[in-house]
Amino acid sequence: MKASVKPGLGRGLDAILGDLGVQESTASLEIAIGEIYPNPAQPRKVFDKQKIEELANSIKQSGLLSPLIVRKINTRYEIVAGERRYQASMLAGLKKIPCIVKDVSDEVAFGISLVENLQREDLNSMEEAEAYYVLSSQFHLSHQDIALRVSKDRSTITNSLRMLSLPEEVKASIRNGEISAGHARAILMAEKPRDQILLLHKILSKGLSVRETEAAVLRLRKNSPSKKKDKKDSFTGQLSMLLSERLSAHVVCSFGKKKGKIIINVSSKTDMERIAEKLIRDELPI
Repeated sequence: MKASVKPGLGRGLDAILGDLGVQESTASLEIAIGEIYPNPAQPRKVFDKQKIEELANSIKQSGLLSPLIVRKINTRYEIVAGERRYQASMLAGLKKIPCIVKDVSDEVAFGISLVENLQREDLNSMEEAEAYYVLSSQFHLSHQDIALRVSKDRSTITNSLRMLSLPEEVKASIRNGEISAGHARAILMAEKPRDQILLLHKILSKGLSVRETEAAVLRLRKNSPSKKKDKKDSFTGQLSMLLSERLSAHVVCSFGKKKGKIIINVSSKTDMERIAEKLIRDELPI
């Protein structure tokens, strides 16, 4: 029997709302801008100031052509989709904004916001990874569930989430657009945080391409002191992949003649607390 899947987020806003029984309406209301506020869980954290100004100038000339999607929380309205338009409307001096009001859950609101940003390609790689982490940790979705919702491969989701295990300095460079997601994946090939930071500095100082970064990682591995490597059978290899996925961190499992070990690589105390909370809460059934 074919397993049922949860409503997909990759098929557009109408499909999301229809699957969840939310009544669709194209009628918009004019809502005072002071009664509207951004969603604190909005996946997108960085907004291009120049693009906001360009949109504000367009709004001054032609008005806001596409309404915001909002939901009513107590006496005010939280933005579900359209924070960029909201910011530009404020800059343009609008007193009221056309909005479509939807009664949706936290999960659906976050999903709509995520899809809007993904479709516009507005999220940087770290914002995307952090958004997937919210879907995984807060809404308890597997990597496969997330992949179905955003119309991406499961491996894409897993690789994106792995970036959360990088040192904070590397993650900051991804957010700032100093290095690409390809650079980040290459840096992840170096397991030690100090080596990952060293690679970051080389990329920034020498302008290394992704392929050049991958070559640098291989040289780094070749020149590192030789260590006796644990033989990874299919069980420990599979377990390493499973725990890496569940914890959104690089996990290595090994077993010798009499005993084994599980190594969870973390990049900060915050990351360690996140993983500890997940282990305590979920008990990670396997």
